[in-house]
Amino acid sequence: MNNKKIYNIIPGKQIEDSSIIDSIFSLLDSVSFSEWIELNEDIYNEVFFKMYEEFYVMYLDPAGIIKRLYISGREEIVAFMKERINYRHSEGIDIAICTKQINNAVICNHDGQVFLLL
Repeated sequence: MNNKKIYNIIPGKQIEDSSIIDSIFSLLDSVSFSEWIELNEDIYNEVFFKMYEEFYVMYLDPAGIIKRLYISGREEIVAFMKERINYRHSEGIDIAICTKQINNAVICNHDGQVFLLL
């Protein structure tokens, strides 16, 4: 039986830092829906993944109970996204991917949609 929790499959090193989690939520909460552009599989062509080597990746628990934060390398997180997120089949995982400066983000949802903050 595979009892691996979805948040435990996120690549990278898990870190415990509530101030970073709070900063990421502050960024996400500070923008309106109109400031996000839906890119789905086109996200891999954006400068977001070309400019930075490492990212904060946060599991976005739909119930808001679990708060898991990871530091992931660009190649790790892009490979993970290509494996786990499929817009055409409505398959995805609820995560936020932020620059380490916490000034830009990508949001993925469980329906396979991928959004970039403008």
